[in-house]
Amino acid sequence: MAQVREIKSRIANVKDIKQITKAMNAIAMAKVTRLKKQLNGARPYQEVINSKLKLLSNHGSKEEVDEEETISSLLEQGDGDAIGLAVFNSDRGLSGNYTVDINRSARDFVRSKEAEVKLFAGGEKASTFFRKWDQLETSWVNFYEEPDFEVAEAIGNELLDYFISGSIGELWVIYMRFISDLRQELKIEKVLPLSPDEMGSKSEIEGSEKDRASRREEDYLFDPDQDEIVSGFLEEWFMERIFWIILNTKASENAIRRKAMRDATDNANELIDDLTLTYNKARQQEITREIADIIGGAEALREE
Repeated sequence: MAQVREIKSRIANVKDIKQITKAMNAIAMAKVTRLKKQLNGARPYQEVINSKLKLLSNHGSKEEVDEEETISSLLEQGDGDAIGLAVFNSDRGLSGNYTVDINRSARDFVRSKEAEVKLFAGGEKASTFFRKWDQLETSWVNFYEEPDFEVAEAIGNELLDYFISGSIGELWVIYMRFISDLRQELKIEKVLPLSPDEMGSKSEIEGSEKDRASRREEDYLFDPDQDEIVSGFLEEWFMERIFWIILNTKASENAIRRKAMRDATDNANELIDDLTLTYNKARQQEITREIADIIGGAEALREE
């Protein structure tokens, strides 16, 4: 009977876990749906702001500009020799290899650079992984669980301070880009200093739109001044880029968690079926032994 009770207890435990994974799957599904709407809402702005920045930069390169003049410090290599690396990870686990892949990529990036690397850890999983590293400068724990532009702006301003003050000469980011519910891509990108080529590579607009913008380039008039417009607009682009990265990070995290919890629920169902079959066999053996004991006792009484 001990074996039967043990199997029955395991079945109950697996059913409890199944309820948890099923609920987490539903929560992750709701979050992915909401974040996809945010991504779809932010995508047109991303396309336009990327195309306009490319346009402004290309227009400026055609004019005679003093080489010593600087439209914005974001367009030039920073004064610092160190490299900044912002790692955008999760605050919670139960999301497959999501947290491990990002942390390992960040680790490999640090080890591949001869220059000093200063780490900025986003999410508790990154903060915990790098907390004993001397390179860790700061971390944001439970800060962008619900992403909005104010959160992105706070992170962006902190990173900008490091770049403008000369603590770092360039800034890289590691995050998971959301492509679809079933596909996410690990990205390592340099976001500071900005350059027209990098802006163009990050733009997701169609080639025809780029061509049209290029043809209209000469028709633009800048007021009050091109340098002033570009200088302010570059900072806005950077803040929007951080917001875009955070949205992709959280959408990818919840999409991967949803799949992991769905797989866990399916595995729980299979385990419950296997344990139920084992339980029925064990119970049948117990009943058979009890019947055999009863028959044997009856036969012994008859012989007496």
